[in-house]
Amino acid sequence: MTMSPEGTGSSTPGAAVTDAERDRVVAMLRSHCGDGTITLDEFADRVGVVFESTTRAELRAALDGLPVAVLPEPGDSALPAPVSHRPTTSSVIGIMSGGQAKGRWRPADHVSAFALMGGVGIDLRNAELTGPTIDISAVAIMGGIEIIVPEGVPVEVSGLAIMGGKEVKLRDVPVRPGLPLVRVKAFAFWGGVVVRHPRGKERGERLHAGAASAVHGLMQRERHRADAHRERAERLAADAVDRAWRHAERWLGGPTGSLGPAEAEAVRSAAPDGTVTLLFTDIEGFTSLTERLGDLRAQEVLRAHNHIVRDHVRAAEGQEIKSLGDSFMLAFAGAGRAIRCAIAIQRQLAKWSADRPDEAVRVRMGIHTGEAIREADDLFGRTVIVASRITDTGRGGDILVSSLTCELTSSSGEFRFGDPRTVELKGLTAPQVVHPVLWE
Repeated sequence: MTMSPEGTGSSTPGAAVTDAERDRVVAMLRSHCGDGTITLDEFADRVGVVFESTTRAELRAALDGLPVAVLPEPGDSALPAPVSHRPTTSSVIGIMSGGQAKGRWRPADHVSAFALMGGVGIDLRNAELTGPTIDISAVAIMGGIEIIVPEGVPVEVSGLAIMGGKEVKLRDVPVRPGLPLVRVKAFAFWGGVVVRHPRGKERGERLHAGAASAVHGLMQRERHRADAHRERAERLAADAVDRAWRHAERWLGGPTGSLGPAEAEAVRSAAPDGTVTLLFTDIEGFTSLTERLGDLRAQEVLRAHNHIVRDHVRAAEGQEIKSLGDSFMLAFAGAGRAIRCAIAIQRQLAKWSADRPDEAVRVRMGIHTGEAIREADDLFGRTVIVASRITDTGRGGDILVSSLTCELTSSSGEFRFGDPRTVELKGLTAPQVVHPVLWE
């Protein structure tokens, strides 16, 4: 039922408005915002009318068109809780893509925004809010998050930026009493979080991509600077991802905060510059070993080998992509981690074999760094092919790395390399240069 001209109670329309009456109208408006009758933007506009009103007739204008007949008088029972059939949204995610919450939507009391090499937009102008506050945890890692808040809504922003940006672009306008408080807790690593007011008559257009563009420019500048010190930058950046994740955990409260396991794993396993270092392992002569020992003993040897490999991969924070019989395909966020893991595996296998000469195993390994295509839980592309073919050229006990991987790690002095070899890799036209790692 739409309110009649006399629908503000029994009081005279021209009489002065009291603060108690203003509070009751704001409570009524909040209930309508919660049940979806009006948006947060409309709520802010109508609250502005409430606090500018001096007479009951002016106050009545704040409720024009709303389905309420009479305002509650002092002593009346409390307003019913708002009811909406729209489902609540508790997370908005963009991983190498875009995620948005805009238009008519209903935020939960706490919303998690997560951007990894992607963009997230949260537009609160047409949101349906029920409570007195909405908390937003915004985590941007090599991505951008933009949060649009209507003018007059109180906003609190806190957080941390590491090689990124945390910007608050709110115009100097009065905060309107009675509106919900928006609290943003931001964390940005090589990324950007922006909280802003709408621009001009911005209505129904795409969320602004300025934050993502700024992030892209920042990443480009960082990459140009890293060209002169590639090995050092690669190693420091890999460590920085780990530190950044620990900071994010502390800011969000608890391990992985409010993020799900899929988003958490994506952060931990992603290389900081979009590349990956692949390590292939293969037992030399395992067919002959099986024939000599028999199936049962050979499987025991294989299980011991697999246990050693997986223990060291976990310790190096690598990822097992696949295991094919007596071989492994492993991925690391840094070239140094891959070589350290390979050396540790070879040394433990050599010690294990020395204690069991009849069951000794010798493993050849190949390592290459580059970009790979991820589909589901597997990796594809030229980088995968090169790393696999390098392994095929080795002998038991070898750790062979590509010239690129050698260049990324040689200047630190941590690893020793033997004389380079020029090898032909099956399926590739040009010869490749590989470097043996001296680990014994």
